[in-house]
Amino acid sequence: MPRRLCEAAAASIRLLGGDGRELNTSGPRRQAIGGRTRGDKLPPVASTHGPVRTFLIADIRGYTRYTEEYGDEAAARLAAKFADLVRDGVEMRGGNLIEIRGDEALAMFESARQAIRAAMDLQAMFSNETDADAELPLHVGIGLDSGEAVPVDEGYRGAALNVAARLSALAHGDEVLTSGGTARLAGRLPGLRYVDRGEANLKGIDGPTHVMRVAWEDEKEPSRWVFFFGSPASKKMGWRLGAVVALIAAATAGAVVYLTGGNDKVNPAAANTNTETASASVESEPTIPAGEPVLAALVPEPAWDTCQIQSVADPGADETAVCVQPPDVTKRMPDRWQISVYPDERSLHAAYETIRETHGIARDQGACNGLSWGGEDSWQHGPGRPGGRKLCYFEGDDAVMVWMHEKRGQPDHRDVLGIAREGGSDHAGLYLWWRPWHHRIGKIGG
Repeated sequence: MPRRLCEAAAASIRLLGGDGRELNTSGPRRQAIGGRTRGDKLPPVASTHGPVRTFLIADIRGYTRYTEEYGDEAAARLAAKFADLVRDGVEMRGGNLIEIRGDEALAMFESARQAIRAAMDLQAMFSNETDADAELPLHVGIGLDSGEAVPVDEGYRGAALNVAARLSALAHGDEVLTSGGTARLAGRLPGLRYVDRGEANLKGIDGPTHVMRVAWEDEKEPSRWVFFFGSPASKKMGWRLGAVVALIAAATAGAVVYLTGGNDKVNPAAANTNTETASASVESEPTIPAGEPVLAALVPEPAWDTCQIQSVADPGADETAVCVQPPDVTKRMPDRWQISVYPDERSLHAAYETIRETHGIARDQGACNGLSWGGEDSWQHGPGRPGGRKLCYFEGDDAVMVWMHEKRGQPDHRDVLGIAREGGSDHAGLYLWWRPWHHRIGKIGG
């Protein structure tokens, strides 16, 4: 019922008897109504509708073709990464992850505003993770719609889910599409804007649907947004890594070296072919091109554009670089961050512990993620592959993340300490940036 009619009805309520005559309720008398007096409670009327919910559906673009080209094992890794990111993004905005089926995910939100923010968070995470590991590309289309839905054993059923599914299929990779109704329900969201895509006839949906694309407020190009480390060209091997590989190849006389973090490297060419049983493993130490700052080889090249080596390094460090985000740049990166490389593990740990004790952060307590900010714990490159430790706190209006990236005997890693700050207490945004890139900053060639 339209609101105007609801208000009119509330202003002139009439209580009718069994014969349809209007009962006078203005006097002090208690009139009988169906055997009850006006002071009695009437039985509750069952609700014929439920709350309005917003549904988010995300789908990996090109998943079938990726599986055909790279095999089931690679596709399984891609799907696992997708599922992990979706869980984090949905939970961070208070949503409920209903189902994940391989390359598709369904989530429900009580708030349209939080659903739209979650969708944009997810696209930022997908883009960031794709830049960090181009072998597992996550180009995802996301659709949203709001409406009533009926709870069933496996989730929900309703027209809003159907519209969200159609919008997800309509969206390009890295794009978020929402219905006009959901956009109106959410209203204006700081940092975001809506781009009118007109009306679309969606399969199985009666009548046209008004479609809106959700975009970042500072987005330059209407059709694409580049997250932090820039264009797909940044995924290619930079000249620094090429120089490192060339130097290693010359030094090892044809030995095969894999510059991937985590495990000690084995050189199969080191086997002694003059004996039946002799074999050896050799650790190859990548070298930094002569005259180049050490940190320039440890920070991915596109991120190094805003960094400057400081004339005086932090106490105990060999080098310190500070990276400040220019006010006119729209890349999603911290307002300010810095990186220091240390000569050994002992000096690295000493610097980290000084920061932890200064801010009174207890060891192995609290959490640093999109949901909770304030604590200290360890991080890993993967199962059984420790990478370092991290801590986080608020300082004034800044969210601060501090982390170690330890060498741990890995030839292509160095002992580094990073400190990143994001204004506006935006710890969720800082965490989204930190999550993939702390694996790369501190490794030769990124």
